[in-house]
Amino acid sequence: MRASPHAAIVGPQNDLRELRLALISNWPALLRDLLGEPTRRTARQWRWNRRGSFSAVVGGPKVGTWFDHESACGGGPLELISRLRGGDWREAADWARRWLGMPAWERANPRAGRGDATTELTIAADTEISAAESLEERRRYSARRLASAAWERATPADASHGYLQRKGIGPHGARIETMDVLIVPLVDLDGTIHTLQRIYEDGTKRFLPGGAKAGHFTPIGGPLADAETILICEGWATGATAHEATGLPVVAAMDAGNLKRVAASLRERFPATRLIILADNDVKPGRVANPGVQAAMAAARASKALVAVPPEPGDFNDFAAVHGLEAVRTVIAAAEPPPEPMPSYPRATLDVAMARARLEDQITAFMAEVAAYWSIDPLDAELAPDPGPPAWAALIGAEAVPEAACC
Repeated sequence: MRASPHAAIVGPQNDLRELRLALISNWPALLRDLLGEPTRRTARQWRWNRRGSFSAVVGGPKVGTWFDHESACGGGPLELISRLRGGDWREAADWARRWLGMPAWERANPRAGRGDATTELTIAADTEISAAESLEERRRYSARRLASAAWERATPADASHGYLQRKGIGPHGARIETMDVLIVPLVDLDGTIHTLQRIYEDGTKRFLPGGAKAGHFTPIGGPLADAETILICEGWATGATAHEATGLPVVAAMDAGNLKRVAASLRERFPATRLIILADNDVKPGRVANPGVQAAMAAARASKALVAVPPEPGDFNDFAAVHGLEAVRTVIAAAEPPPEPMPSYPRATLDVAMARARLEDQITAFMAEVAAYWSIDPLDAELAPDPGPPAWAALIGAEAVPEAACC
């Protein structure tokens, strides 16, 4: 029995690949409907049967696959549906479309001698799908549809959720799916949902497969258009903490690599708004690099923003857990422009031995010119034509060349 209804996906998909992508995006719900609750579960794999002989991958690059160790067979979503419900791939595809709330297949007359999917099935494709030129574009289109559907069918999250309790934050518009999974949408500046992030009670985070994260963000707090100051951070929990501490609107870019793109889009849309980027302080013993701070500084330079860095390792949610929201507010209020980057110098073209030999030659020439200079009689030097500054003068600067003694 389903824990909650599955929302209809508006608009038909154009081939079996799109149907598989839709099933993989709803893979945990599909597994529960077909197999019930798993007997053992990790962030990446679920298992069924007393000894866990049936496994399904729910995270990582192989998400959407399963394997039955007793019968030594496996496959993807359609193969699982066919195995458990009987019938061939056509019946499995029909059942899957009904389960997802999609329109039924449109049957076409197959050409003689051909029985494959491309000739037996014609799917009504809407304009956006038919215009897509690559699998990546179709994946993103499917993710947008699925993200919007998942967001619509989810219910508002409650502050008693385990993850929110552990982080010490409120729900701030997050919603909840079955099995207490939090979801937050990633949108563009016009509010279009492009993908979403699922947050499990143990803190595991998963993005919708195929969704476009780059340049998109999760807003927290009031409208951005009316804000004098907007805070930009990495994680959603960090953003919730910053909003609670300051009352300012926050956008969560979801990772360090997305900070620069999100900040640039905000600066383009709101040229007069004060932007403050909240860095994650990723300092670690024995490591010179600080990826969180470096990414925040680069984003701030590119978008003419200010930067605030927690004075201790961790993000602002970690800092608030130890020092409270007032301390977070104080650090953010003291945000400053990023320092200018250190100048870079061209790579040396000489090795140590060559550099030493050249320096020795220059020192020898310098000492010879010094000796020659002091051996000249001053009266003779007055009568002699001016030869110009000696060659060694370039080594110490023209100002240091002694003037000829006068009589």
